[in-house]
Amino acid sequence: MKQTALFKKTVLFFILIFLASVAAYFQFLPGHYHTTFTDGSGSTIEIIKKPARVVSLVPAITEIIFKVGADETLKGVTEHDKIPAGAAPRKIMGGFFRPDTEKIEEVNPDMIFVSSLHEEVREEFGDRAILIELDAHSVQDIYENISIIGRIFQREKAALRTIDNIKKEFEATAQKVKAVPQVLKKRTIRLMGGDSVMVPGDDSFQNSYIRAAGGIPPILNKTGNVVPITKEEWLAFNPQVIYACNEMSRAAEIIRNEPGWKDVDAVREGNVFFFPCDLTCRASINAGDFVTWLSSSIYEDKFLKR
Repeated sequence: MKQTALFKKTVLFFILIFLASVAAYFQFLPGHYHTTFTDGSGSTIEIIKKPARVVSLVPAITEIIFKVGADETLKGVTEHDKIPAGAAPRKIMGGFFRPDTEKIEEVNPDMIFVSSLHEEVREEFGDRAILIELDAHSVQDIYENISIIGRIFQREKAALRTIDNIKKEFEATAQKVKAVPQVLKKRTIRLMGGDSVMVPGDDSFQNSYIRAAGGIPPILNKTGNVVPITKEEWLAFNPQVIYACNEMSRAAEIIRNEPGWKDVDAVREGNVFFFPCDLTCRASINAGDFVTWLSSSIYEDKFLKR
């Protein structure tokens, strides 16, 4: 009886090994395609056919698609996207905040990259295309998004190279600022908002950028991509460095001119910096470059030393 049971277990073991080998074999046959992941909305995405007609309504994702060399499938982008030099122009699907569903319809996409703001697109195309939301709240999320894009378009090696290059840039910046004692690290805040002063929430990738640059971001106990900050909170944090992307905004005018808002170290000492919005507002392939630039603005002396 024991020998029979042992024989059955042995046979079962070899059957499982055989099935696993067969599955692995077919996985790498030409034409085989299958990938599964969980996107930023918490949805489980299963793709059984490589996409051929892709629309990206998220500029950060568009950058990744081009970087990993998957742009041959990209048929539509937003007016906020910058197409790399030498690349063929893509059809414009409207803006990031107001995508044009009729333009999207003309492209007849089989996959659309969306954000949490694109409810109308979800309603219109949810049963006709694969909708993917790849949000980023941290540097690690950026790596994960690049990895997912690599898997979707079978550009895994290019995705890994991209991730490795970003990591090297972060490591180089960390080496520059590692000698800064905690007590000398500068309180740094990202200014946002149009008509009022807004900042990124505690869970934002912008605050991850600040930490990676060697700064100290505020902790407001508020989460979200953009949150309000009161004058009292602003004064309590007393930023030593402020950075933004729109020098002409009403928010920038407020913090430079209005009582209370202007009465912080960063404004008094002239440590208010403006960078391109393509860098400050996107969690994407240029994260390492931007963090280096931000860090060199905060700790200029550390980057001047050889």
